[in-house]
Amino acid sequence: MPHDDALPLTPEAAVPEGRPPEPARPPELAPAPVRTAGQARTALARLLDAAGHPGGQVLADAQLAVTELVANALRHGGGLTCFDARIGRCGTELVVEVDDRDDRHPVVLPLHDRDPATAGGRGWAIVQALATTCQVVPLPAGGKRIRVTFAL
Repeated sequence: MPHDDALPLTPEAAVPEGRPPEPARPPELAPAPVRTAGQARTALARLLDAAGHPGGQVLADAQLAVTELVANALRHGGGLTCFDARIGRCGTELVVEVDDRDDRHPVVLPLHDRDPATAGGRGWAIVQALATTCQVVPLPAGGKRIRVTFAL
């Protein structure tokens, strides 16, 4: 039997007295599945905004990198199978993960050996230049996860 001073197990119980409860998250801000590079860029902007981060250069760098990663998953990786972005390490980094169906790691071609007039082949070098860390992890059922981080 509960004591008289026990708090009810309701969402209102977590709200300090005199303060209204937080409003419900609007449906348009609820996470949506990412299927395109544009949707990934929008997801990053919303995530940083929701975290109270001003965006700026971090957002620009992360959006360029994620554009390359998603485009490569769609073009070379057999399709995008998962996209995740979150704030990690006590709010000090942005973590982005892009999964695809291909087991092969991204191709690293030295930029100085490339013909400047040739299109393509620079995406992974761009991602590596922009991100704080880059990691390629094989997935148990096949495919790979590319995890990149950006310092906030």
